Amino acid sequence: MRLSKNAKELLLKSKDSATQAVATYNDPRSSFRTGNYTVLMIIAWTSLCHAYFEKNKINYYWKKPNGRFEYVDGEKKAWELSQCVKEIFGENNPVRKNIELFIKLRNKIEHRNLPALDPELAGESQALIINYEEWLTKIFGQKNTLLDSIFVPLQLTQEQKRRIQPSSNEKNVIQFIRTYRSILSSEVDGSQNYAFKAFLVPKIGNHRDSSDLAIEFVKFDEANPEEMKVYQKAIIGIREKQVPVANKGLMKPSDVVQRLELKGYFDGESIGKQRHWHTVMWKKYGVRPINAAKNKGSKCVQKYCIYNEVHNDFLYTDDWVNFLEEKELKMVLGNKLA
Repeated sequence: MRLSKNAKELLLKSKDSATQAVATYNDPRSSFRTGNYTVLMIIAWTSLCHAYFEKNKINYYWKKPNGRFEYVDGEKKAWELSQCVKEIFGENNPVRKNIELFIKLRNKIEHRNLPALDPELAGESQALIINYEEWLTKIFGQKNTLLDSIFVPLQLTQEQKRRIQPSSNEKNVIQFIRTYRSILSSEVDGSQNYAFKAFLVPKIGNHRDSSDLAIEFVKFDEANPEEMKVYQKAIIGIREKQVPVANKGLMKPSDVVQRLELKGYFDGESIGKQRHWHTVMWKKYGVRPINAAKNKGSKCVQKYCIYNEVHNDFLYTDDWVNFLEEKELKMVLGNKLA
């Protein structure tokens, strides 16, 4: 099928943005790696989705209740990327969840220099461009591949990245990322389409061919259990030892409201108002004592709240988040829609 002029221009813009995103991310001089990469890849994915809609003659402009188009600065208002992925990918699709993470991150990081995020988001960043390449060639053909112009960057070691001490701003964003991961299903979180994970294993052999690549990505079929067993055996000797973590799965009040925010609640409200709301809720349902110093954990509703003696505070469970969502927030959203 021949592409329209608009589709061609959108496709060119998308590919150029993706190429610039990778170039910025791989530039060893870059100190704003994740921020630039995120902004440029959001543009790349948005333009790619719009090109897809143009190709398939799908209207992707917002309309008013009266059926007329919405305009911004004289131009019809097109769907944002968040709406595009809802139209294209299923609710629990790993590609969609990967893109939605970067949409949420964009406003948090595009005006800040947060180098400690680079290793934290490495897997999701790699998956974002791999998913882009696969969807690009699936929809518009192999002739549009970016593989001819993008290469795996040379690296010295990962140890230096691990020595970066995150700032307070970075700690907040890192916690946001980890909270986002915690609400994903195990299928999405473990998918290579959500976060690409790989071990770099030397290729052993004495035969050299001029066309050999120093690094090759082997396509892994997650639906093939026998292939999965082979990979698991290959990496068992280099897998990192898991250290037990205290209070794993429990949340501070800020984590509770962030979990609910990621589910679509607290539209536009400040973190201060969100935390105040949470305080009102635990008092309303009596899940913990008001005075922690005197009562400690004696009056906690164990299903929802645990007393942390070391820090003299209270931590909350997944059941508490689910309870609040069911008892309070769905009713609030229902009233707003009504």
